[in-house]
Amino acid sequence: MGSAELQSDTTPPDTKLDGRLLRSERSRQLIIAAMIELVGEGNLIPTAQQVAERADVGIRSVFRHFDDMDSIFETTNAIMLEVTKPLFVGGDRSGTIEVRILHATEQLTNGYASAKNFLLSGKIRMWNTPVVKKNYILSQRRIQKELEDWIPEILSLPELDKQSAYALASFDYWLQLREVQNASNKDCVEIISNQISYLFPK
Repeated sequence: MGSAELQSDTTPPDTKLDGRLLRSERSRQLIIAAMIELVGEGNLIPTAQQVAERADVGIRSVFRHFDDMDSIFETTNAIMLEVTKPLFVGGDRSGTIEVRILHATEQLTNGYASAKNFLLSGKIRMWNTPVVKKNYILSQRRIQKELEDWIPEILSLPELDKQSAYALASFDYWLQLREVQNASNKDCVEIISNQISYLFPK
């Protein structure tokens, strides 16, 4: 019996198992990273084959780790919900209401610009993936809470005006201005902040 064969035979079973688990977990992380990269590049609904090729794994490996593509979208969507959260928090929230509305709008619109592909991917998948829909709604509610923290006066507005403020500060409204009407991000800030300001009595 050769030394290599002897060494293989005497390797503790738990060591072999640990090695397989590590390789399996590494493959899973590569698949998740591939999905995130593809969506970030603008491929909003990557196929299993595209994910496998980017992760440099076999397509069978993709479906050993995930039941279906929805499962991958759910996992990566939850991760990106947390990764993009810091884009919408922080900042100096002092000053007059006009200053705070402007700064809040700047932060939100810059956050939307950075997270656009991930938010768009979530919007596309939310209609047939309940977890993604739940996460998308959660992200929008978080943004509403951030807006309230910037501008607590919103809470004193009549209900219809309050809902208008949330809509004006939403990703959907920014997307309409930025991508459909081709407004610059600077113009988006001006339009949105002006319209929110009109809701408050002078």
